[in-house]
Amino acid sequence: MKGYNIFRNDRVGKPGGGVLLAVKHHIKCSEILNKTVAKNEIIAIEIATQSLKNVLIASIYVPPTAKIHINTFNELYNLNNNCILVGDLNATLYNMGSRRTNARGRQLQEVISEGYINCIDDVSTTFEKNDYEEKLDWILASQPLLSLISNIETHPTIGTLCGHKPLTFDIPIGTEPKPPSPRLSLNFKAANWPKYRSKLNEQLMLWNKNHLINSALDIEEYTSFITNSITSATQEAIPTSKQLNTNIKLSEATKHLIQLKHKTYRKWKKTGEDSEKQQYYKYKVLLTNSLRNDRKNNFNTLMSSLCQRKMYSDSVWLTVRKFHNKRIKQTHVHNIKYNNDIATSDKEKADLFADYFQNEVYIKPPDTIPFHQQVTRQTYNIKNRSSNTKLNKWKKITIKEVKWNIKQLRNSSCGPDNIHNRCLKNYTELFIQHLTTLFNSILNIGYIPNEWKKANIILLLKPNKDKQHPSSYRPISLLSCLGKLLEKIMKQRLMVILDKRNILPEHQAGFRPKKSTLNNIIRLTKYAKHHVYGTGRRRHAAVILFDIKAAFDSVWHDGLIYKLNELHLPQYVMNYLMSFLQNRVASIEIEHNLSKPFNLNSGTPQGSPLSPLLYIVYTADSMNGIPDHTEHGLFADDTALWTSSNTTTSLNSRLQQSIDAFQSWCKSWKLKLQPTKTELVHFTVHPRRTFKNPINVKIEDTIIKPSDSTRYLGIIIDKRLNWRSHIHHIESKIAGRISLLRFLNRTAYEPNDKIMLNIFKSIARTIIIYGYPILLTANDKIWERLQTMQNKAIRAALGLPIYTSTEYIHRITNIPKIKEYAVTILKRYIQTATANNDNLLKNNLQEIFDKL
Repeated sequence: MKGYNIFRNDRVGKPGGGVLLAVKHHIKCSEILNKTVAKNEIIAIEIATQSLKNVLIASIYVPPTAKIHINTFNELYNLNNNCILVGDLNATLYNMGSRRTNARGRQLQEVISEGYINCIDDVSTTFEKNDYEEKLDWILASQPLLSLISNIETHPTIGTLCGHKPLTFDIPIGTEPKPPSPRLSLNFKAANWPKYRSKLNEQLMLWNKNHLINSALDIEEYTSFITNSITSATQEAIPTSKQLNTNIKLSEATKHLIQLKHKTYRKWKKTGEDSEKQQYYKYKVLLTNSLRNDRKNNFNTLMSSLCQRKMYSDSVWLTVRKFHNKRIKQTHVHNIKYNNDIATSDKEKADLFADYFQNEVYIKPPDTIPFHQQVTRQTYNIKNRSSNTKLNKWKKITIKEVKWNIKQLRNSSCGPDNIHNRCLKNYTELFIQHLTTLFNSILNIGYIPNEWKKANIILLLKPNKDKQHPSSYRPISLLSCLGKLLEKIMKQRLMVILDKRNILPEHQAGFRPKKSTLNNIIRLTKYAKHHVYGTGRRRHAAVILFDIKAAFDSVWHDGLIYKLNELHLPQYVMNYLMSFLQNRVASIEIEHNLSKPFNLNSGTPQGSPLSPLLYIVYTADSMNGIPDHTEHGLFADDTALWTSSNTTTSLNSRLQQSIDAFQSWCKSWKLKLQPTKTELVHFTVHPRRTFKNPINVKIEDTIIKPSDSTRYLGIIIDKRLNWRSHIHHIESKIAGRISLLRFLNRTAYEPNDKIMLNIFKSIARTIIIYGYPILLTANDKIWERLQTMQNKAIRAALGLPIYTSTEYIHRITNIPKIKEYAVTILKRYIQTATANNDNLLKNNLQEIFDKL
C-alpha cells in the first residue's frame, strides 16, 4: 500500500490469511509484538502521540476452531497500559446483542471482568451472510483511551466476500509526526529540465575563473560550490515528492460524490435530522461503488499495456513490477538489544546500531602477529612518502570521459549531499567543464572532499534472523553520486592497468568483464565428474566452500595500501586510493533519524563502484599458498577449494592441508572465517555408504562434516552430481513466476501473445536455463522436468489449457524446446569464449558440446 508502513503476521502453511496493520508514513510507529499462539494471530505496534506518549494498537484474529488465548491480552496490557485491541475474535456475547454467548464469548467476558480493558458499548452486528447476522468483531481499549473513542460506525459489506463489515472510529490523540527525511525525495516527473539547466549555468557562472585550486581547502570550497549550484537549480526546477497514495486516479463522478458526502455530513451534524443522516449514508454507499469502479478502471488501464499491438517496454515492465518482486518496506521492532543496552526510540536505535557497527564491524583489526606491525610501519612510510612526492606527468580526465560515464549512470538513491544521478544526467557544457576541473584537481592533489566520504547507512534484515539483534541486519551505504562518478572513472583506469599487467588471478570471476559465475561452476563439476565417474580408477573428490565474516567490511586498510604499493601503480592513482580509504565516516538512518557519526576504520564502502575491485586486489594472493593438488575458484568473497585422492584418508589430509594454508593467509591479512557457515561436500557414487575414515576437516577448532548438497553461485550441487536437488530448487522458485504469468494473462483483456512470451522469456526461462552448460551433462530425466516447467510457463503466459500438447505449444510460439535452446546458447558461449581468448573456458565448453 503506497503511503503506508505495513506491519503483518502472515499465516504459516497456507496462502492468504493473517493479521495486518497499515499506518500512514508520516506517523511515528514501531512494531512491538508479532506472533501466533494457540492459533491466535497477533500483530501489535506502538504509535507515538502528543497527549499520551505511546499508544499500543493490536490486531488479533481468533479462528472459529480455537480458543481465545487470555494471556495474550495480559501480555499486551503489560507492554503498554494505553492500548487499543481490535480484531475478529469470533466471540459472541448475549448482553452485547448476540443471540447467545459462545465459548469464546465467555472467555472474552472473563477478560473484561478483570477490569483492565473493556469493550466499546456498541451492539451493531459486524458479520452478515445470507440471513445470518452476528457481532464477531470487537474494539477493546483501556482507560483513558476508551472514553476518547467516538463516531463508531459499522459499514456495509460492499466489495467483501467474507461477510465482515468494516468498523471505523475516531480517537483524538494527536499522533507525533516523524522527523523530515535526511534524503530529499523529488518528483522527477514534474521536473522542468530546461529551467534546471538554465539555473545551473546561472549559478556556475558565479565562480571566479582566476581562483586556482592548489590545496585541500580549495577542493573543499570548489566541491561545496558545485554541490550548492546543483542544489539551488534542483530547488528551483524540481518539486519535492509528496508521499501520497497516488495509485488511484479519481473520476469526476467520484470527486463530486466526495464533496456531496462531506457537505451532507456537515449538514447532518449541524441539524441532527434523520433525513440528512439517511442522505449521508446514501452518498457513502454511492461513493464506495464509485471508488470500486475507479479501481477497476485504473487496473484495466494498467493491464492494457499487455494488450497493445506493439510492445512498449517501459509500460509493460511497469505493469510486471507492480506484481513481481514487490518489496515490503523495512520496519523495525520496538526494542533493539546490544551489550545489555535496550533502545526503544528511533534515535536510540540508530545510535545503538552505530555503536554496534563501530565496535564489531568497522573496527580496526588488532595486530596479532609481528607481520602486522611490519605492514603498519611500511604503510606509514608509504603515506609520508606520497605526501612529499611531486606527481609526474599523468593522463588527465577528459570532458568526453566524464560525459560517457554520466550517460552510464543508473537512477540510484542519493547520498548525504542529496544530489541525484538524474540531475547529473541533465548536465550542461559548463557543468561538465567544472566537474572535469574538479576531478583533475582531486587527482592532482590526492585529496577527496570530506562530503564524499560520508555515508548514510540503511539496514536490511537478513532472512530468518532475529529482529532484535543488530547483527541480523545488512548495512547498505548511500554515498555521494558525485563521488561515485569519479570512483567509476578511477575503477575503469585501474582495471585497464591490472588487466594489462595480468595482476588479477585467473580464476577470480567476480566483478570482472568477460567472466561470470559459470566459469568456476563448470570447472568444479568437470573436475568432480572426471575423478568420481571417470573411466579409469575412480577417486574420491570433495569441495569446501568458505564464508568470510563481513568480507568487504573487514578489509584491513593498511594491508590494502601495502598491497597496492607493491603493484607499483601510477602515483596519482595511489594517492587517490589512499585518500579514498582514509577518514571515512557514516551514520545509521532509521525512520528518518540519523545516528551520531562514527568512523569506518576497516572495509571498503558498500555501494562504491571501486569496492569490489579493491577487494579482489586485496585477496589476489590468497591462493598462492594452496598446494598444487588442490584447485580453487573465486567469485569476489565466495571462495571454494576442491581436491581428490585415491582414499578418504588421503583426501582428508589434502583438504586439511589446503584449509590450513588458506586459514593462515586469512590470519596474516586480518580476515576471519566463519566455520558455522562453511560447507563441505564429499562427492561419491555411493549415497548411503559409510566410510571407515569419513571426511572431517577442522577450521578454528570446529569440525566440518560433509553435507548432502550445498549452494554454490546459484547452483545446488549434490554429492552424486545428479542435479535433482537443483531441479527441485528451480521448481519451487519458478512456481510463483508461473502463477504471475497466469494472473497477467487472465486479468488483461485479450493480451498480446508476443508481449506475454517476452515476459515469459525474461522472468521464467532465465530461471529454468541458469547453469545450462553443466545441466547439459545430466541425463534426459532432468531435461524432461525442465521441459515440463517451460510447458507450464508458456501455457500460463498464453492462457492455454493444461492438456495442450508440447508440440502444439512450440509450433505456435516458435520457441525451441528447452534443451535445444540450451544447445544454441552453448554454441554462442563457445564463440564468445573464443573471441575473448579464454582458452580454458572454451575447451571446457567444447568438451561438453562434443559429448551431446
